[in-house]
Amino acid sequence: MTGESLLKRLEPWIEGRFGAPLSILGSPPVPVAVRPDAPGSVPLMALKLGDRAAVIVTRPEWPARLEPVVDRMHPDVLFSVFGCYELARALHEDGIAVWGPNWYLFGDEAAVLPVTDPRTDGVEPISPPQLAAVDFELFWHCMPDAVAAFGVHEEGRLAALATVMDRGEPVLEIGMEVAPEAKGRGLGRAVVAAAARWIVENGRMALATVGPFNVPSARTLRSVGLRYLFMVLEGKRGRVSVPPQTLGAPYPGAALYDYYPRWAMNQDILPKPPASAVSDQE
Repeated sequence: MTGESLLKRLEPWIEGRFGAPLSILGSPPVPVAVRPDAPGSVPLMALKLGDRAAVIVTRPEWPARLEPVVDRMHPDVLFSVFGCYELARALHEDGIAVWGPNWYLFGDEAAVLPVTDPRTDGVEPISPPQLAAVDFELFWHCMPDAVAAFGVHEEGRLAALATVMDRGEPVLEIGMEVAPEAKGRGLGRAVVAAAARWIVENGRMALATVGPFNVPSARTLRSVGLRYLFMVLEGKRGRVSVPPQTLGAPYPGAALYDYYPRWAMNQDILPKPPASAVSDQE
């Protein structure tokens, strides 16, 4: 299925999640609109589809603060770490931090590829009791209240896990994590492929989100047939979180070097708090 066909099928879902019709999207300047009853009470949601974008906020006084920021920005600049910082700077007195951009990738029965990787032979459904026993501080991109889950065990220990969350008709979202000692062997792709096939075989559309810095996860999602459709910035109340350095490598064995000297890097970034102290924004 083409991107246009995916978009046509998903348009009502996107508008419900975004809190506004896609007709509001513009470029440039990027419009800022208010919806006090935005879904999930997310304080700020920005969406970029193609070369058009818009920002939806929940407080009527916020557009006056944000419009001078976005009026001077091309959508490509707005949907970056720089854009997140500038939006957060405008709303910091209200305790709003902005995370993103996150890419949204989708797949339907035509896009998701058949499972041919032999590593999927080791994938098995994870039962609710097994899921309840998972360490979600380790498998932190997975969800305990999933409608389905698929995993790989090695020597009696969970090595890779993909969970499936219902995000409203017609979308089911995949979250995936691989144990640190099991990374780099294709187990993430195996569990994601199993989850994606289960979703489309049940007549739904698969979704997964990923940050641009996460090269291994982006490769995994694309390898099973998921296709990029749009990107999102999301405002949340609480701590300011920043993405890590780029994960992965361009090719196996590539030597990677910091472009900046250590002393020139951001010395103000604090360690990630425990899961019990903060809700994750990725």
